Amino acid sequence: RLVVPRVLASTFVALLLNGLVCAIGLAGGYVFSVFLQGVNPGSFINGLTILTGLGELVLAEIKALLFGMVAGLVGCYRGLTVQGGPKGVGNAVNETVVYAFICLFVINVIMTAIGVRVLAR
Repeated sequence: RLVVPRVLASTFVALLLNGLVCAIGLAGGYVFSVFLQGVNPGSFINGLTILTGLGELVLAEIKALLFGMVAGLVGCYRGLTVQGGPKGVGNAVNETVVYAFICLFVINVIMTAIGVRVLAR
């Protein structure tokens, strides 16, 4: 009753943030290339479609989904098993950050390896 809504929320927020970051990155790249470097807008779009495609976007969304889910699960697990008062809470927060970082690093390596294999051109 406590864990599922939090994990779903962290997963949903991670997906939304990933979409926002992708959109801002594309818009920023367009502004920088077209307005500051004088690249033709058609050339920018053509170069963008050569380098990236739907597969990369789907992979990014899958990674965001997994990152949000794992970060939420680690946070809930450490938060619900904390003991030792305020000092225990501080230790649990530090452990949560470390465990989440390690888990997300491993997931990133695995998903990148899978993505390179699947999306190889």
